[in-house]
Amino acid sequence: MLDKSQLTQQILQGLPPDDCPAFDEAFAAWWMDSRDRGGMRLTTAGYQAMATIDIAAYVFDIPPSMPMLPRHLLLMDRKLDCPYYLKTGKKPQITLFGSEQALMLTMYGDLNRFMRYLERT
Repeated sequence: MLDKSQLTQQILQGLPPDDCPAFDEAFAAWWMDSRDRGGMRLTTAGYQAMATIDIAAYVFDIPPSMPMLPRHLLLMDRKLDCPYYLKTGKKPQITLFGSEQALMLTMYGDLNRFMRYLERT
């Protein structure tokens, strides 16, 4: 999987030149943590930008019984090595842009068990 800088550059190359922001501007707008070593969580703008490149997206529902606690957010920020987007609202979802992480989540069957797996690794 590419890192945040490489993904940002790849997305920028696919945008039309007249609609292309500067790298630093795009990097800060598309990633929740704009530090190089920060997590891979996307902002809404980053999620929309990821749709412009050919990368598989895997969408999973977040059960209403599992609120997104700060410890879950920190855990995902530290452990997920693929870009991901958290949709909030009435039907919360997590979108993973990495097949390995999506496969693991599918194998565990639900987000609670997947989070426990992430805590152990």
